[in-house]
Amino acid sequence: MVKRKPNAARYKHPLPIHPIELPPLIPHNPISWIYWTYCYFTGINGLTDKVHVEFFNDKYVHIIVKDESQMIYLWEHGFFGTGQLSRSEPTWKTRTNNRLTADSDTHGKELEKVTQHRRLLRLEFKKQREKLEQELLELRRNGGTIEQEKELIEYQRKSLREYKSQQSSKEIIPQEETIRDIDLPLFTDDGKLRQLESLELLPVEAMFLTFALPVLDISAKELTRRLMGYPESYTDIHDFISQYVVYHHYRSHGWCVRSGVKFGCDYLLYQRGPPLEHAEFCVRILGSNDVKDYNWYSSLARVIAGANKTYVLCYVENLSSPENILRWWHKGNYRAIFSSYKVGEVTYKRWIPGKNRE
Repeated sequence: MVKRKPNAARYKHPLPIHPIELPPLIPHNPISWIYWTYCYFTGINGLTDKVHVEFFNDKYVHIIVKDESQMIYLWEHGFFGTGQLSRSEPTWKTRTNNRLTADSDTHGKELEKVTQHRRLLRLEFKKQREKLEQELLELRRNGGTIEQEKELIEYQRKSLREYKSQQSSKEIIPQEETIRDIDLPLFTDDGKLRQLESLELLPVEAMFLTFALPVLDISAKELTRRLMGYPESYTDIHDFISQYVVYHHYRSHGWCVRSGVKFGCDYLLYQRGPPLEHAEFCVRILGSNDVKDYNWYSSLARVIAGANKTYVLCYVENLSSPENILRWWHKGNYRAIFSSYKVGEVTYKRWIPGKNRE
């Protein structure tokens, strides 16, 4: 059995282009100097072949990476993109292969299956708790005494603890059947599993991998033309620039930036990455002159606080005129455009009367 690569080694580099890895240098050893110099001049920290992307649709453009090795490379070097048939990492082929081959050593260890199983366990626990609550209500309707209620509540708590312990001892994932008739089209003529999954990049991710890092096989000007179409409007350009400026701001500070649509925000910030930890911050992008009422802030903060994350309001201010932005945009002078925007941050914390008395 081939052991999986440890996460620390697999996600060693935070970006697709990283510094040259040099061997240890022993000052008193001449051979060490020779080998170190050789590695320094022959080492390459760039991509030999740039990542190929394809575009689908005209109104809502989808940026797709289809090559399997390039998908894995982008995910392992910065967690870029999302698998179209997975929660985040493109693991559809691995999961399907494990299911069809019924590999007992790897079966059921995928994150998607574990999450689904835990949701089912929580649903069963809630149903059991509701059943016990109905028993308590029936006792009260029938005029039960306080002593009887205390005994029933104590018994229910003990019952729920035992039920919870029984759930934790269950198998993580029930066994499934292997190859079904509907699975046969998934295989090629030589018996290999087809790769049906692609890696989809966010527009800001694609821009970062063309403007900030020369990773994609497309220029920044061609990318923006495909995203915005022609003729471009200042409103669309300004919205895209605001999204990208914030994305670039946090990437340049070492954060792993992912989409935050699941929590009602624009971005999630990870200190290392999704497989290694939970996101610490939820970022909401606002214009420098945007004004919202208290209910808007409080409703979103309640959702984010329930997920144990910190709510960050990121205000973007344009320091240049719309005419200059449009002129630079048509010339492809993106450095001047992005430099004319300013980013400010405010951490928002929901006020709870029972906890924040002082």
